[in-house]
Amino acid sequence: MDQKLNRGNYFSLPTRPPRRFLTSTGLFLVLFLMINLFQPVSISLAEDGLANGSSARVANTDGDKLRMRDNPTAAASTLAMIDENEVVTIKGGPVKDKQGNSFYKISYNGKTGYAMAQYLISAGKVSKTVKPLPVGSPVKISNTDGDGANLRQQASGSASVLAVLPEGTVLTVMGGPFADKQGNGFFRVDYKGQVGYVTVAYILTAPRDSVASGGGGFLKITNTDGDPIRFRTGPGKSFNSAGYLYEGQVVKILGAAVKDDNGDKWYRVDKSGDIGFVDASYVARTDSPAPAAAPAPAPAPKPKAPSLQAPPSNGPLGSRIVTYAKQFLGWRYVWGGHSPDAGGFDCSGFIHWVLGQNGITSGYDSVADMEIGSPVPLNAIQPGDVLIWSNTYMPGPSHSGIYIGGGRFIHAENYSSGVTISDMADEYYASRLTAARRP
Repeated sequence: MDQKLNRGNYFSLPTRPPRRFLTSTGLFLVLFLMINLFQPVSISLAEDGLANGSSARVANTDGDKLRMRDNPTAAASTLAMIDENEVVTIKGGPVKDKQGNSFYKISYNGKTGYAMAQYLISAGKVSKTVKPLPVGSPVKISNTDGDGANLRQQASGSASVLAVLPEGTVLTVMGGPFADKQGNGFFRVDYKGQVGYVTVAYILTAPRDSVASGGGGFLKITNTDGDPIRFRTGPGKSFNSAGYLYEGQVVKILGAAVKDDNGDKWYRVDKSGDIGFVDASYVARTDSPAPAAAPAPAPAPKPKAPSLQAPPSNGPLGSRIVTYAKQFLGWRYVWGGHSPDAGGFDCSGFIHWVLGQNGITSGYDSVADMEIGSPVPLNAIQPGDVLIWSNTYMPGPSHSGIYIGGGRFIHAENYSSGVTISDMADEYYASRLTAARRP
Protein backbone atom coordinates (compact mmCIF):
# COMPACT_ATOMS: atom_id res chain seq x y z
CA MET A 1 0.00 0.00 0.00
CA ASP A 2 2.72 2.48 1.00
CA GLN A 3 4.82 1.63 -2.02
CA LYS A 4 1.87 2.12 -4.35
CA LEU A 5 1.08 5.56 -2.88
CA ASN A 6 4.66 6.65 -3.30
CA ARG A 7 4.41 5.80 -6.93
CA GLY A 8 1.03 7.49 -7.47
CA ASN A 9 0.32 10.63 -9.46
CA TYR A 10 -1.46 12.58 -6.66
CA PHE A 11 1.52 13.24 -4.33
CA SER A 12 5.04 12.13 -3.71
CA LEU A 13 6.61 11.22 -0.33
CA PRO A 14 10.22 10.58 0.52
CA THR A 15 11.01 6.92 0.65
CA ARG A 16 11.26 5.43 4.14
CA PRO A 17 11.68 1.99 5.61
CA PRO A 18 8.47 0.10 6.33
CA ARG A 19 6.99 0.55 9.86
CA ARG A 20 7.39 -2.37 12.23
CA PHE A 21 6.05 -3.24 15.67
CA LEU A 22 8.31 -2.59 18.68
CA THR A 23 10.57 -5.42 19.59
CA SER A 24 10.12 -7.01 23.05
CA THR A 25 13.26 -5.24 24.24
CA GLY A 26 12.01 -1.86 23.07
CA LEU A 27 8.63 -2.42 24.66
CA PHE A 28 10.27 -3.26 27.98
CA LEU A 29 12.34 -0.06 27.86
CA VAL A 30 9.29 2.07 27.10
CA LEU A 31 7.30 0.53 29.95
CA PHE A 32 10.24 0.96 32.34
CA LEU A 33 10.59 4.64 31.45
CA MET A 34 6.85 5.26 31.78
CA ILE A 35 6.64 3.60 35.18
CA ASN A 36 9.58 5.58 36.55
CA LEU A 37 8.49 8.80 34.88
CA PHE A 38 5.14 8.85 36.64
CA GLN A 39 6.31 7.60 40.01
CA PRO A 40 6.69 10.31 42.73
CA VAL A 41 10.26 11.46 43.16
CA SER A 42 11.58 10.23 46.51
CA ILE A 43 14.35 11.55 48.68
CA SER A 44 15.57 9.50 51.62
CA LEU A 45 17.56 11.28 54.30
CA ALA A 46 18.74 8.05 55.86
CA GLU A 47 21.90 6.63 54.35
CA ASP A 48 21.37 3.30 56.07
CA GLY A 49 17.78 3.22 54.76
CA LEU A 50 14.27 3.88 56.00
CA ALA A 51 12.82 0.75 54.47
CA ASN A 52 9.33 -0.59 55.08
CA GLY A 53 9.15 -2.11 58.54
CA SER A 54 12.28 -0.34 59.80
CA SER A 55 12.35 1.91 62.84
CA ALA A 56 12.98 5.64 62.66
CA ARG A 57 13.55 8.26 65.32
CA VAL A 58 12.05 11.78 65.38
CA ALA A 59 14.92 14.26 65.19
CA ASN A 60 16.00 17.72 63.99
CA THR A 61 12.82 19.39 65.34
CA ASP A 62 14.73 21.66 67.74
CA GLY A 63 12.73 20.15 70.56
CA ASP A 64 9.35 20.78 68.90
CA LYS A 65 6.94 17.96 68.15
CA LEU A 66 6.55 16.27 64.75
CA ARG A 67 3.08 16.26 63.15
CA MET A 68 1.72 12.95 61.91
CA ARG A 69 -0.80 13.83 59.16
CA ASP A 70 -3.61 11.87 57.51
CA ASN A 71 -2.21 12.46 54.00
CA PRO A 72 1.27 13.11 52.57
CA THR A 73 0.92 16.87 52.33
CA ALA A 74 1.70 19.78 54.63
CA ALA A 75 -1.92 20.90 54.36
CA ALA A 76 -3.37 17.63 55.69
CA SER A 77 -5.03 17.25 59.09
CA THR A 78 -2.89 16.36 62.12
CA LEU A 79 -3.48 12.91 63.63
CA ALA A 80 -0.87 13.09 66.40
CA MET A 81 2.02 15.16 67.73
CA ILE A 82 5.18 13.07 68.25
CA ASP A 83 7.95 14.13 70.63
CA GLU A 84 11.60 14.47 69.63
CA ASN A 85 13.47 11.14 70.01
CA GLU A 86 10.28 9.03 69.85
CA VAL A 87 10.52 5.92 67.64
CA VAL A 88 8.07 5.23 64.77
CA THR A 89 7.75 2.41 62.22
CA ILE A 90 8.15 3.11 58.50
CA LYS A 91 5.22 1.81 56.43
CA GLY A 92 6.04 3.29 53.03
CA GLY A 93 7.48 6.19 51.03
CA PRO A 94 9.03 8.57 50.70
CA VAL A 95 6.66 10.51 48.41
CA LYS A 96 6.46 14.21 47.62
CA ASP A 97 3.54 16.61 47.78
CA LYS A 98 2.97 19.44 45.28
CA GLN A 99 5.20 21.78 47.27
CA GLY A 100 8.11 19.33 47.13
CA ASN A 101 7.90 18.20 50.75
CA SER A 102 8.97 14.58 51.18
CA PHE A 103 6.86 12.30 53.43
CA TYR A 104 7.15 8.80 54.87
CA LYS A 105 4.13 6.73 55.78
CA ILE A 106 4.58 5.81 59.46
CA SER A 107 2.92 3.94 62.31
CA TYR A 108 2.95 5.32 65.87
CA ASN A 109 0.94 4.29 68.94
CA GLY A 110 -1.55 2.31 66.87
CA LYS A 111 -2.12 5.14 64.36
CA THR A 112 -0.94 5.28 60.77
CA GLY A 113 -0.24 8.51 58.93
CA TYR A 114 2.46 10.55 57.22
CA ALA A 115 5.41 12.56 58.52
CA MET A 116 7.98 14.79 56.82
CA ALA A 117 11.09 12.84 55.90
CA GLN A 118 13.44 15.61 57.05
CA TYR A 119 12.44 14.94 60.66
CA LEU A 120 13.02 11.18 60.60
CA ILE A 121 16.34 9.41 60.98
CA SER A 122 17.29 5.78 61.32
CA ALA A 123 16.56 4.82 64.92
CA GLY A 124 19.27 2.24 65.24
CA LYS A 125 19.31 0.14 68.38
CA VAL A 126 20.22 1.11 71.90
CA SER A 127 23.70 -0.24 72.46
CA LYS A 128 23.89 -2.72 75.32
CA THR A 129 27.67 -2.97 75.25
CA VAL A 130 28.43 0.70 76.00
CA LYS A 131 27.78 2.36 79.35
CA PRO A 132 25.29 5.25 79.01
CA LEU A 133 26.21 8.76 80.10
CA PRO A 134 23.84 11.21 81.83
CA VAL A 135 22.05 13.66 79.54
CA GLY A 136 23.71 17.05 79.92
CA SER A 137 27.08 15.69 80.99
CA PRO A 138 30.24 17.02 79.27
CA VAL A 139 32.42 14.81 77.05
CA LYS A 140 35.38 15.56 74.80
CA ILE A 141 36.74 14.27 71.50
CA SER A 142 39.73 12.01 72.11
CA ASN A 143 41.83 9.19 70.56
CA THR A 144 41.65 10.60 67.02
CA ASP A 145 45.43 11.07 66.62
CA GLY A 146 44.74 14.72 65.93
CA ASP A 147 42.43 14.01 62.97
CA GLY A 148 39.21 14.89 64.78
CA ALA A 149 35.91 12.99 64.77
CA ASN A 150 32.95 13.16 62.42
CA LEU A 151 29.67 14.54 63.76
CA ARG A 152 27.12 12.54 61.78
CA GLN A 153 23.45 13.09 60.99
CA GLN A 154 22.52 9.64 62.26
CA ALA A 155 23.84 6.87 64.46
CA SER A 156 25.55 5.20 61.52
CA GLY A 157 29.06 5.05 60.12
CA SER A 158 27.66 5.78 56.64
CA ALA A 159 25.52 8.77 57.62
CA SER A 160 26.19 12.29 56.33
CA VAL A 161 28.92 14.26 58.09
CA LEU A 162 27.63 17.50 59.64
CA ALA A 163 31.00 18.68 60.95
CA VAL A 164 34.50 17.48 61.81
CA LEU A 165 35.18 18.00 65.51
CA PRO A 166 38.82 18.74 66.45
CA GLU A 167 40.61 16.70 69.10
CA GLY A 168 39.71 18.02 72.56
CA THR A 169 36.37 19.58 71.56
CA VAL A 170 33.99 19.52 74.54
CA LEU A 171 30.40 18.48 73.80
CA THR A 172 27.19 17.94 75.74
CA VAL A 173 25.60 14.47 75.79
CA MET A 174 22.00 14.45 74.52
CA GLY A 175 21.31 10.70 74.44
CA GLY A 176 22.55 7.23 73.66
CA PRO A 177 24.47 5.11 73.25
CA PHE A 178 22.91 3.78 70.00
CA ALA A 179 24.17 1.01 67.76
CA ASP A 180 23.97 0.84 63.96
CA LYS A 181 23.45 -2.35 61.94
CA GLN A 182 27.13 -3.20 62.23
CA GLY A 183 27.03 -2.88 66.02
CA ASN A 184 29.03 0.37 66.13
CA GLY A 185 28.10 2.56 69.13
CA PHE A 186 27.25 6.28 68.94
CA PHE A 187 26.39 9.01 71.42
CA ARG A 188 23.97 11.78 70.50
CA VAL A 189 25.69 15.09 71.32
CA ASP A 190 25.24 18.84 71.08
CA TYR A 191 27.90 20.86 69.27
CA LYS A 192 27.34 24.63 69.19
CA GLY A 193 23.59 24.07 69.11
CA GLN A 194 23.86 21.43 66.37
CA VAL A 195 22.82 17.92 67.41
CA GLY A 196 24.42 14.86 65.82
CA TYR A 197 26.12 11.54 66.55
CA VAL A 198 29.74 10.66 67.33
CA THR A 199 31.14 7.15 67.59
CA VAL A 200 31.83 6.08 71.17
CA ALA A 201 35.44 5.27 70.28
CA TYR A 202 36.17 9.01 70.16
CA ILE A 203 34.17 10.06 73.23
CA LEU A 204 35.84 10.54 76.59
CA THR A 205 34.20 11.78 79.78
CA ALA A 206 35.27 15.37 80.50
CA PRO A 207 35.66 17.02 83.92
CA ARG A 208 32.32 18.25 85.23
CA ASP A 209 33.43 21.90 84.99
CA SER A 210 34.54 21.64 81.35
CA VAL A 211 33.24 24.33 79.02
CA ALA A 212 31.33 22.84 76.07
CA SER A 213 31.58 24.35 72.60
CA GLY A 214 29.43 27.44 72.45
CA GLY A 215 29.99 28.10 76.17
CA GLY A 216 32.02 30.74 77.94
CA GLY A 217 30.99 34.02 79.52
CA PHE A 218 28.56 34.77 82.33
CA LEU A 219 24.83 34.90 82.94
CA LYS A 220 22.94 37.04 85.42
CA ILE A 221 19.70 35.75 86.95
CA THR A 222 16.86 38.10 86.02
CA ASN A 223 13.09 38.35 85.36
CA THR A 224 12.27 36.38 88.53
CA ASP A 225 10.24 39.19 90.15
CA GLY A 226 12.42 38.67 93.20
CA ASP A 227 11.55 34.99 93.59
CA PRO A 228 14.24 32.29 93.65
CA ILE A 229 14.44 29.83 90.74
CA ARG A 230 15.56 26.23 90.90
CA PHE A 231 19.08 25.15 89.96
CA ARG A 232 18.60 21.68 88.44
CA THR A 233 20.75 18.61 87.84
CA GLY A 234 19.74 18.35 84.16
CA PRO A 235 18.23 20.38 81.30
CA GLY A 236 14.51 20.24 82.17
CA LYS A 237 11.94 20.61 84.95
CA SER A 238 11.82 16.82 85.33
CA PHE A 239 15.36 16.86 86.80
CA ASN A 240 15.95 17.19 90.54
CA SER A 241 16.55 20.53 92.20
CA ALA A 242 20.15 21.11 93.30
CA GLY A 243 19.41 24.36 95.12
CA TYR A 244 18.27 27.85 94.16
CA LEU A 245 19.46 30.86 92.20
CA TYR A 246 18.51 34.41 93.14
CA GLU A 247 17.75 37.63 91.27
CA GLY A 248 21.02 39.31 90.31
CA GLN A 249 23.22 36.28 91.01
CA VAL A 250 25.91 35.65 88.34
CA VAL A 251 26.91 32.20 87.09
CA LYS A 252 29.47 30.96 84.57
CA ILE A 253 28.30 29.44 81.27
CA LEU A 254 29.64 25.94 80.61
CA GLY A 255 27.83 25.07 77.40
CA ALA A 256 25.56 26.17 74.60
CA ALA A 257 21.85 26.32 75.39
CA VAL A 258 20.06 23.01 74.85
CA LYS A 259 16.34 22.30 74.54
CA ASP A 260 14.32 19.93 76.70
CA ASP A 261 11.42 17.78 75.45
CA ASN A 262 9.06 20.77 75.71
CA GLY A 263 11.29 23.01 73.60
CA ASP A 264 12.42 25.13 76.58
CA LYS A 265 16.08 26.18 76.55
CA TRP A 266 18.49 25.49 79.42
CA TYR A 267 22.09 26.55 80.09
CA ARG A 268 24.68 24.37 81.80
CA VAL A 269 26.37 26.64 84.34
CA ASP A 270 28.82 26.78 87.24
CA LYS A 271 27.32 28.18 90.44
CA SER A 272 30.25 28.77 92.77
CA GLY A 273 31.71 25.35 92.03
CA ASP A 274 28.38 23.50 91.72
CA ILE A 275 27.50 22.37 88.19
CA GLY A 276 23.88 22.34 87.03
CA PHE A 277 21.31 23.81 84.67
CA VAL A 278 19.26 27.01 84.66
CA ASP A 279 16.14 27.91 82.67
CA ALA A 280 17.24 30.26 79.85
CA SER A 281 14.13 32.43 80.27
CA TYR A 282 15.51 33.69 83.59
CA VAL A 283 19.01 34.70 82.51
CA ALA A 284 20.73 37.48 80.58
CA ARG A 285 24.33 37.77 79.34
CA THR A 286 26.62 39.89 81.45
CA ASP A 287 30.28 40.93 81.29
CA SER A 288 30.66 40.73 85.06
CA PRO A 289 32.56 37.69 86.32
CA ALA A 290 30.79 35.26 88.56
CA PRO A 291 31.36 35.88 92.27
CA ALA A 292 33.24 33.30 94.28
CA ALA A 293 30.07 32.54 96.19
CA ALA A 294 26.46 33.69 96.23
CA PRO A 295 26.01 36.66 98.54
CA ALA A 296 24.95 35.54 102.00
CA PRO A 297 21.52 36.83 103.01
CA ALA A 298 21.30 39.35 105.82
CA PRO A 299 20.57 37.84 109.22
CA ALA A 300 16.88 37.59 109.98
CA PRO A 301 15.55 39.85 112.71
CA LYS A 302 14.38 38.01 115.75
CA PRO A 303 10.63 37.79 116.30
CA LYS A 304 9.23 40.16 118.89
CA ALA A 305 9.40 38.65 122.37
CA PRO A 306 8.30 35.15 121.34
CA SER A 307 6.46 33.16 123.94
CA LEU A 308 7.99 29.91 125.06
CA GLN A 309 4.58 28.30 125.48
CA ALA A 310 2.02 27.77 122.73
CA PRO A 311 -1.29 29.58 123.10
CA PRO A 312 -4.46 27.51 123.33
CA SER A 313 -5.40 25.40 120.34
CA ASN A 314 -7.05 27.26 117.50
CA GLY A 315 -9.46 24.29 117.13
CA PRO A 316 -12.45 24.93 114.82
CA LEU A 317 -11.06 28.30 113.69
CA GLY A 318 -7.90 26.67 112.34
CA SER A 319 -9.93 24.09 110.43
CA ARG A 320 -12.13 26.82 108.93
CA ILE A 321 -9.06 28.82 107.85
CA VAL A 322 -7.50 25.79 106.13
CA THR A 323 -10.76 24.78 104.40
CA TYR A 324 -11.34 28.33 103.15
CA ALA A 325 -7.73 28.75 101.96
CA LYS A 326 -7.77 25.54 99.90
CA GLN A 327 -10.56 26.77 97.64
CA PHE A 328 -8.01 29.16 96.07
CA LEU A 329 -5.57 26.42 94.98
CA GLY A 330 -4.37 27.14 91.45
CA TRP A 331 -5.17 30.87 91.53
CA ARG A 332 -2.61 33.15 89.89
CA TYR A 333 0.14 34.99 91.73
CA VAL A 334 -0.54 38.73 91.43
CA TRP A 335 1.87 41.22 93.01
CA GLY A 336 -0.12 43.33 95.49
CA GLY A 337 -3.23 41.17 95.05
CA HIS A 338 -5.13 40.91 98.35
CA SER A 339 -8.62 39.95 97.18
CA PRO A 340 -10.22 37.82 94.43
CA ASP A 341 -11.05 41.06 92.60
CA ALA A 342 -7.36 41.30 91.63
CA GLY A 343 -7.54 37.90 89.93
CA GLY A 344 -4.99 36.47 92.33
CA PHE A 345 -2.84 37.11 95.37
CA ASP A 346 0.69 37.70 96.52
CA CYS A 347 1.82 35.84 99.66
CA SER A 348 0.75 38.34 102.32
CA GLY A 349 -2.30 39.38 100.32
CA PHE A 350 -3.45 35.75 100.41
CA ILE A 351 -3.03 35.70 104.20
CA HIS A 352 -4.91 39.02 104.50
CA TRP A 353 -7.91 37.78 102.50
CA VAL A 354 -8.20 34.30 104.05
CA LEU A 355 -7.93 35.58 107.62
CA GLY A 356 -10.17 38.56 106.91
CA GLN A 357 -12.95 36.26 105.69
CA ASN A 358 -12.66 34.45 109.02
CA GLY A 359 -12.95 37.58 111.13
CA ILE A 360 -9.22 38.25 111.70
CA THR A 361 -7.50 41.51 110.79
CA SER A 362 -3.98 41.41 109.29
CA GLY A 363 -1.64 43.67 107.35
CA TYR A 364 -0.41 43.59 103.76
CA ASP A 365 3.17 42.35 104.08
CA SER A 366 5.19 39.68 105.87
CA VAL A 367 6.50 42.13 108.45
CA ALA A 368 2.90 42.91 109.44
CA ASP A 369 2.16 39.16 109.54
CA MET A 370 4.65 38.94 112.40
CA GLU A 371 2.05 40.78 114.51
CA ILE A 372 -0.86 38.41 113.86
CA GLY A 373 -2.35 36.79 116.97
CA SER A 374 0.14 35.13 119.28
CA PRO A 375 3.59 33.61 118.66
CA VAL A 376 3.85 29.81 118.43
CA PRO A 377 7.00 27.67 118.88
CA LEU A 378 7.87 26.14 115.54
CA ASN A 379 7.64 22.65 117.03
CA ALA A 380 4.05 23.22 118.16
CA ILE A 381 2.30 24.58 115.07
CA GLN A 382 -1.28 23.56 114.24
CA PRO A 383 -3.47 23.81 111.11
CA GLY A 384 -4.48 27.41 110.54
CA ASP A 385 -1.29 28.91 111.99
CA VAL A 386 0.46 31.57 109.90
CA LEU A 387 4.08 30.82 108.96
CA ILE A 388 6.66 33.51 108.13
CA TRP A 389 9.95 33.04 106.27
CA SER A 390 12.86 35.47 106.07
CA ASN A 391 15.54 36.24 103.46
CA THR A 392 13.69 34.91 100.43
CA TYR A 393 13.73 37.70 97.83
CA MET A 394 14.84 40.34 100.34
CA PRO A 395 16.41 40.47 103.83
CA GLY A 396 14.08 40.10 106.79
CA PRO A 397 10.52 38.69 106.87
CA SER A 398 9.55 38.32 103.22
CA HIS A 399 7.17 35.38 102.69
CA SER A 400 4.06 34.00 104.43
CA GLY A 401 1.86 30.93 104.30
CA ILE A 402 -0.72 28.94 106.26
CA TYR A 403 0.04 25.59 107.87
CA ILE A 404 -2.48 22.93 106.82
CA GLY A 405 -1.12 19.93 108.75
CA GLY A 406 0.95 16.91 107.76
CA GLY A 407 4.11 18.99 107.39
CA ARG A 408 2.61 21.05 104.53
CA PHE A 409 1.47 24.62 104.01
CA ILE A 410 -0.55 26.59 101.47
CA HIS A 411 0.75 29.88 100.06
CA ALA A 412 0.86 32.17 97.03
CA GLU A 413 4.36 31.09 96.01
CA ASN A 414 5.37 32.88 92.83
CA TYR A 415 4.33 33.60 89.24
CA SER A 416 5.14 30.05 88.14
CA SER A 417 3.24 28.22 90.89
CA GLY A 418 0.50 30.62 92.00
CA VAL A 419 -1.43 29.46 95.07
CA THR A 420 -0.03 26.03 95.84
CA ILE A 421 0.75 23.57 98.61
CA SER A 422 4.40 22.96 99.54
CA ASP A 423 6.35 20.73 101.92
CA MET A 424 7.92 22.30 104.99
CA ALA A 425 10.83 19.86 104.64
CA ASP A 426 11.82 21.50 101.34
CA GLU A 427 15.42 22.65 101.83
CA TYR A 428 14.68 26.20 100.71
CA TYR A 429 11.76 26.77 103.09
CA ALA A 430 13.09 24.71 106.00
CA SER A 431 16.25 26.84 106.15
CA ARG A 432 14.36 30.17 106.13
CA LEU A 433 11.35 29.54 108.40
CA THR A 434 11.45 32.31 111.01
CA ALA A 435 8.23 32.37 113.00
CA ALA A 436 4.70 31.05 113.41
CA ARG A 437 1.66 33.00 114.61
CA ARG A 438 -1.68 31.66 115.84
CA PRO A 439 -4.67 33.84 114.80
